Amino acid sequence: MALFGSGRDASLIRHMNKELVVDILDNEIEFYKLELDSTRENLYGESDKKSYYHPIKIPCIVQKDEKTMISDDFGLDSTRTGIFAFNKDYLRDRTIIIEEGDILLWDNEFYEIDKTAGSQYWRGTNPSTDLGRISQERGEFGFEVSIVVEAHVTRRNKLNLVEVRTGGNPNQEYQLPKGL
Repeated sequence: MALFGSGRDASLIRHMNKELVVDILDNEIEFYKLELDSTRENLYGESDKKSYYHPIKIPCIVQKDEKTMISDDFGLDSTRTGIFAFNKDYLRDRTIIIEEGDILLWDNEFYEIDKTAGSQYWRGTNPSTDLGRISQERGEFGFEVSIVVEAHVTRRNKLNLVEVRTGGNPNQEYQLPKGL
């Protein structure tokens, strides 16, 4: 029997983790879930215009990489990646499912999710596959701590979430600056 890692210890760590991410760090991203029913795809399963549900705010831990510049035949371009860690209990309580293709808004940049991983366990033990869990004397050992997401910055004009090619307000008349 393990000295630390019982259900009681896991409950303490679970509570501290949730309090740290949600209350203390207080970083929130906007999460745009891909709406598959409204997204029309072509013959190859691709779509030029994707639809998303209204954004929701989710607390998380963010690690944003530096911008890297890429030079090709079309000129200079920049790219950036980021890692986002979400509290698994927070997502489960609100029935939020994060998948590849969803969009995250952080620091005025839109990140498209490339990869999700949910294999961070307390004590390194997956409770659903722990053979000792069958034994009643051991109790609950381990729990899923977080969902870690890798994403890259994507162009705003591909998303159809915000207007990127507009002029001024069409309802407002143009006024010359004073003194002219």
